[in-house]
Amino acid sequence: MKSPTDPRRARSRGKLLDAAVDLLLAGGAAAVTVDAVTRVSGVARTTLYRNFPSTDSLIAEAFRRLLPTPEAPPGDAPIREQMIQLGTSMARMIQDAPLQQSMWGWLAMGRGAGNDDEVGELRRGVVDSYAAPLHTILSAAEADGTLIPGDRDLAVAQIAGPVVLARMIGLRPFTETDIEILVDDFLRSRLAADS
Repeated sequence: MKSPTDPRRARSRGKLLDAAVDLLLAGGAAAVTVDAVTRVSGVARTTLYRNFPSTDSLIAEAFRRLLPTPEAPPGDAPIREQMIQLGTSMARMIQDAPLQQSMWGWLAMGRGAGNDDEVGELRRGVVDSYAAPLHTILSAAEADGTLIPGDRDLAVAQIAGPVVLARMIGLRPFTETDIEILVDDFLRSRLAADS
C-alpha cells in the first residue's frame, strides 16, 4: 500500500512550483534557475532536487501547470461551426498567451529530452490538449459519414499549424475569418460526396 504524501514535502513542492511559475511568467524558461527558484521560494536546494531531478523537470512541471486547454464546442452544432469555434479558441490561446510561444520554443530546443521524461510528457500533453478536442469532432463526423476518414494528426497540423507558425515568426494574429478559411480548405478535402 502506498504511503500518504508527507504534507511538508507537498508544501515544499508547491512553493517550488509557485516560484518556478512566477519566474517563468516574468522572464521565460531562462529565468527558472535553481538559484532563482530557491531564493524566491525560500526552499533549500537539496529539497528542490528531492522533488525535481533536474531543472528541466521543474520547468516542464511549471509549464504544465500553466497549460491552457481549448474550449470544446457543443457537439450538436454543424461540423463547420464546431471546427471554427475550436480553431478560434486555439488561435486565441496561441496569440493571447506569450507563455505559449516561450513554451514551444523551449520544447523545440529539445533539451536532450526523450519521450519518457518530464519534458517528453509535457510535449505529449501540449499535443494532446490541442489534438483531443479536434479528434473528437473528426471522429464523430467520420462515424456519421460527414467526413471521409483521414489522418487526424494531420488535421491538427492543418488547423492549428498555421496559427502557431504565424505566432512564432511574428506575423499578424489570425482572425476568425482566417480560421474560417483554414476550416473551409480542410473541409473541402475531407467532406464526403453526399454531405
